[in-house]
Amino acid sequence: MKLAETIERWMGRVEVALAGAEGHLKDGQASLAAGEPMRARAHAHALLAKVPGSPIGLALLADACELGRLDAELALTLEELAGRVPSRADVWVRLGRVREGVDETPAEAREAYVRALTVAEGGSDARREALLALTDLDIAEGDGARAELWLERVADDTAPDVALRRAEARLAQNDVESAKRWLATFESATTDGRGALARGRALAFEGRPEAFQQLLRALVLEARGASEALADALARIASSDEMRARIKTVIEGQPAESEARWRAAFARAEGRRDEARRALREALSAGDRAAARPLLDAALDDHDPEALAHALSAFPESSQDPVVVDARKLPSPERVADPRQAFAVLDELATIRDGRASPWAKVLREAVLARWIPAGTSDWTSLLERLDAHARALHDLTATARVAELSILRTRPVRLAIVGEFNAGKSTFINAFMGADVAPTGVLPTTATLHHLRYAPDPLAKIFFFQPGDPAAPKHEDRILPVSELRATLKSLDSGDVRRVEILLPLTSLTQVEILDTPGFNAPDPRHAAAAREAFEEADFAVWLLDASQPMKKSEESVLAEARAHDLPVQILLNKADRLKPDDLEKVMTMVRESLANAGLSSWQEPLALSARLALAGRLGDKDALEASGWSHIQALLDAKILGQSEQLKERAIRHRTRKVVTSLAEAAVAISRREAERDDAMLRRAQGFAQRAAKLDRDVEEASQRVMGALSRDALAWKRDLEVIATGRDEDALTKDPVLYRYRVDRATFHLAQTLARVLAGLGWEGEREIARAETEELPTARTLVRTFAATGGSADALYPLARSAVTTLIERLFALATAPSTQGQAAGIVTELRSLEDQLAPKRQ
Repeated sequence: MKLAETIERWMGRVEVALAGAEGHLKDGQASLAAGEPMRARAHAHALLAKVPGSPIGLALLADACELGRLDAELALTLEELAGRVPSRADVWVRLGRVREGVDETPAEAREAYVRALTVAEGGSDARREALLALTDLDIAEGDGARAELWLERVADDTAPDVALRRAEARLAQNDVESAKRWLATFESATTDGRGALARGRALAFEGRPEAFQQLLRALVLEARGASEALADALARIASSDEMRARIKTVIEGQPAESEARWRAAFARAEGRRDEARRALREALSAGDRAAARPLLDAALDDHDPEALAHALSAFPESSQDPVVVDARKLPSPERVADPRQAFAVLDELATIRDGRASPWAKVLREAVLARWIPAGTSDWTSLLERLDAHARALHDLTATARVAELSILRTRPVRLAIVGEFNAGKSTFINAFMGADVAPTGVLPTTATLHHLRYAPDPLAKIFFFQPGDPAAPKHEDRILPVSELRATLKSLDSGDVRRVEILLPLTSLTQVEILDTPGFNAPDPRHAAAAREAFEEADFAVWLLDASQPMKKSEESVLAEARAHDLPVQILLNKADRLKPDDLEKVMTMVRESLANAGLSSWQEPLALSARLALAGRLGDKDALEASGWSHIQALLDAKILGQSEQLKERAIRHRTRKVVTSLAEAAVAISRREAERDDAMLRRAQGFAQRAAKLDRDVEEASQRVMGALSRDALAWKRDLEVIATGRDEDALTKDPVLYRYRVDRATFHLAQTLARVLAGLGWEGEREIARAETEELPTARTLVRTFAATGGSADALYPLARSAVTTLIERLFALATAPSTQGQAAGIVTELRSLEDQLAPKRQ
């Protein structure tokens, strides 16, 4: 039906008849029926000359302009008509359509549709059109979440045009699976270009060549956005020569401004990526704004900062498109290269969630982290500060303490563990190495606990004990004592109670190296065997002593494999070589090399043989013993390959320990990320529930208003009785003008009605006893405001409909506001991504 006929039926033609302009109206309508828009326009102007501002005349002119495609005049006419009949939702809808057509800003078209929604009757065609139009605007802007909220308010949710928009809204949120489910609910007609476009885009999201057929159909049917979607698919999905030829044939009739965009699509399809980006930039610079999205996609795929900046300049700052939002977070090359910006850059990269921007974000993140972890010495100050920040953000106190320990470890000398089985001569080797009898040899008869030798200006020893598992059992107090008393003290103790011993000595050599003298791995007490394994974590390097008389037992191979798993460099030495003849010693050395090779193990340098007993005697003054011990080769190895490479060994060890902290933090972040995801899912379900209840109330607003009135009826009678008491003997004029009585009227209304109104609104908008009870408290201030406004403006206890309708309308808007409230984005997922990258950077580089 023409707009003029609709307005005429609504208003009547009395004013037109009185002005003698009825003939112009009839002739204008006849001209429209005959398809003569210019004659109809002339009659409309003649009518308006006699009846200026006539809604019927403006409607007739609007119909004529629409038929004649006089868009500019149509827009001006509808603007004036909307001002004359602001309660006509159909006029506002028409105005919104025209504003879209004349390239006004989306905000101006949106304003018209919202005005239509405000005045439209429930269930009317105009209301449905306004909701679908608002949906289309949000889909075009990439805001699929808000588009779905408009769709919630459409009554016939399963209608094909609604289901299609549901699918489009899901595609705008990169949710292909949900989009496909909506598309499966209806069949598209062969002439439905928009449906073909949605189906083609869903297939293109999955990289399926079948997308071309649907997108070609959409292009032929002139579906809006089909050209852009097909060009994007051509650039991203592998295509045959035959398909490219078909596409070229179809696009021959495309507008000239899209030529560069298509040139780019074909260039990209044929592997000429640089040429494709240049063509897209050319198209965008020439005014083809549709080239912005493919240029953005190409920039993200090719990691081109200049193309990215060019593409993003074409998108509004308010864009909610997830790809655009994340692309804006990608830092410039200058910021990535600036060490002062490292933390800020990593923080921004951690918030990127969209899959399109993620690969580039990963590259940029690794570039920042690689500067902290180069081939040489790491930037431990920045790295540990970053880890400390993550540990605190995750509230991981254990990790925070471990990061602090790493900072301390950087300042100590290289730490050397002497390991092997019982009676391998470990303590004797240490005494020989130090040139003094510092390790308690033969105490038990063998070292049963972990001994840690380090430098201190004054000699002393510390004994640390295992604590009983039973809290009620007496605890052992750790001891500090003179080194001279250590051996006797250890003899007096139960070795099973001693966890470790620290020996602090003023030896210059201990400023260069710390020594861990370990229990045997075959210790009878499993706690001591565990202490020996702890040395793998504490040490930067290990010297493994084998007993030359029985080397490379299976148990030793197993523990050596553990050391390798800890990425701990191990030097193999054969002790007690003086017990073998030279020929036998050479056979043993060959056997050791073969056993290591067969087990997939290796020594830091070639295994060497020695006699630690003779070396100690030699170091204490026996030159012949020193010569016979083989110590000169050992000393050369220690000086050149261990002490001489102490910084590299420390760096390697600290990287290993840091990686373990990073792994632990990542696991904690993963757990928190899962909880955040569950929270976000719960919030999403909650928001969807609010949207669905708001939409139902919006559709059934009259029914809901009647329910509110019914709930308030008893309290309204109590309010009425209160007013009747004070009205007795007073004239009505005094009741309305007396400020004291006025306040009494409002206060009594609030007293009787507000609590009940809050309760019924909570019941309409929320579910579950606890939720309703909480909502009742939250809604009480709003209810009081509504009641006071109602009573203050003359509201009556006998006419509660205005209050009820206003309350329901307010509730609907509040529920929609809750449905659109932004969720708090958790940071744990971003931390996980960064920590996993850091884990890879810290991993040992296998040769």
